[in-house]
Amino acid sequence: MNKILITGCSGFLASYLIKIFKEQDDNEIYGITEIPDFVSNEFKVFNIDIRERENVLKIIEEIRPDIIFHLAAITNVGFSWKNQKLTYEVNFIGSLNILEAVEKFSSSARLVLMSSAELYGKNQGPVNENSEVSIQNPYSLSKYSMELLGDIFVLSKNLNIIKIRSFNFTGSGQDKKFVCSDFAYQIAQIEKGEKDPVIKVGNLSVKRDFSDVRDIARYLSVISKKGETGKVYNLCSGHSYSIEEILEILLEFSVKKIKIIVDKNKFRPSDIPVLSADCTLLREKFDLYPDIRIEETLLDLLNYWRRSGT
Repeated sequence: MNKILITGCSGFLASYLIKIFKEQDDNEIYGITEIPDFVSNEFKVFNIDIRERENVLKIIEEIRPDIIFHLAAITNVGFSWKNQKLTYEVNFIGSLNILEAVEKFSSSARLVLMSSAELYGKNQGPVNENSEVSIQNPYSLSKYSMELLGDIFVLSKNLNIIKIRSFNFTGSGQDKKFVCSDFAYQIAQIEKGEKDPVIKVGNLSVKRDFSDVRDIARYLSVISKKGETGKVYNLCSGHSYSIEEILEILLEFSVKKIKIIVDKNKFRPSDIPVLSADCTLLREKFDLYPDIRIEETLLDLLNYWRRSGT
């Protein structure tokens, strides 16, 4: 049995990754989450904050996992601007705790560090894994610091670490603090008559590479087994969309007439105008391509909010 530990197991991406591994017979899954009342009937959950070093050490010692997906993090750029200290504590100190615990109790494990394409900053692209790092916000700074920690542990402690820089992804179940989910949620609320038919938006010209979360989870499951120690890998679709295009696709799925208002207060400091991806390594090394079109992804997301509503 492969012992698989997923930090941030209560999160959006983790739920899809866990589903993939549950469908395989040879995996024993464990999870860490800071949410105190999160439980699961499918795997053992440890409810701790990864900033708590001693608790992290105890859990890694108990499990001694074969594969660790370190997904726990502050993941929202806007939130990171307003909560910089917390972002650095979780994304850097929390990651240091994981790395030290793995070195001490499970040094042969494959450790997958979930980073971000935000590290490429103003390199408009298409960017590949060798493109220059250009830090533009507290979130990307915290993630790059985590990557550098990983490099130190590979070089000095011989840990088996790979780094993942994921571009944007979305899908059913995503928190509405992220742009695609925020739009879908508001449209669903308007359709139910629970909100005036107006959506306030920020900078619609920003362009990002978007993937379906199911594709990203699939990529992760493959790369965790086949990736080379110390390497960084982009997870991407190879297709960039402006935020305006995303909103237009979602609006086409609704019969409601909705007014769009640009709100300057929603603009983020140092917003990166364009971030597009070069997926060559993902294609050539792992033969990984998207299975799900953006229209299907966004319709699934809208239907999720139509069903849940909160």
